[in-house]
Amino acid sequence: MNEPIIGRKIKHALDERLSLPAETRARLAAARAHALERQQVRESLPALAFAGRVGMRLSDPTQWFRHVILPVALLVAAIIGMEQWQERQRGAQATAEIVEVDSGLLKSDLPIDAYLDRDFLAWLKRSSD
Repeated sequence: MNEPIIGRKIKHALDERLSLPAETRARLAAARAHALERQQVRESLPALAFAGRVGMRLSDPTQWFRHVILPVALLVAAIIGMEQWQERQRGAQATAEIVEVDSGLLKSDLPIDAYLDRDFLAWLKRSSD
């Protein structure tokens, strides 16, 4: 059996065994109609699916801000922060390489003027052969 059939059977059984005044039954029918109208209005609102939820009604601007705009802004800020951090790491690595080369030059036995000599590369080639 499906739900509408079960619901009608329950409603019919309650209506038969329940003796309410006509005014009370009218008020209950009006309340039921009002609840069904509100349910139909809610179903027509736009909804977005989020993790862990079936859907989020986004009729209120504050809900748009809390559930869409704020997370996107935080994600963009995190990406920018990571990019800046990586750029600093690359700069620090380049600086470390320059320091290593400079300290190697200062520790070597070769005088600094030899590196400024134009014939130095030619001397290096001859001595390596």
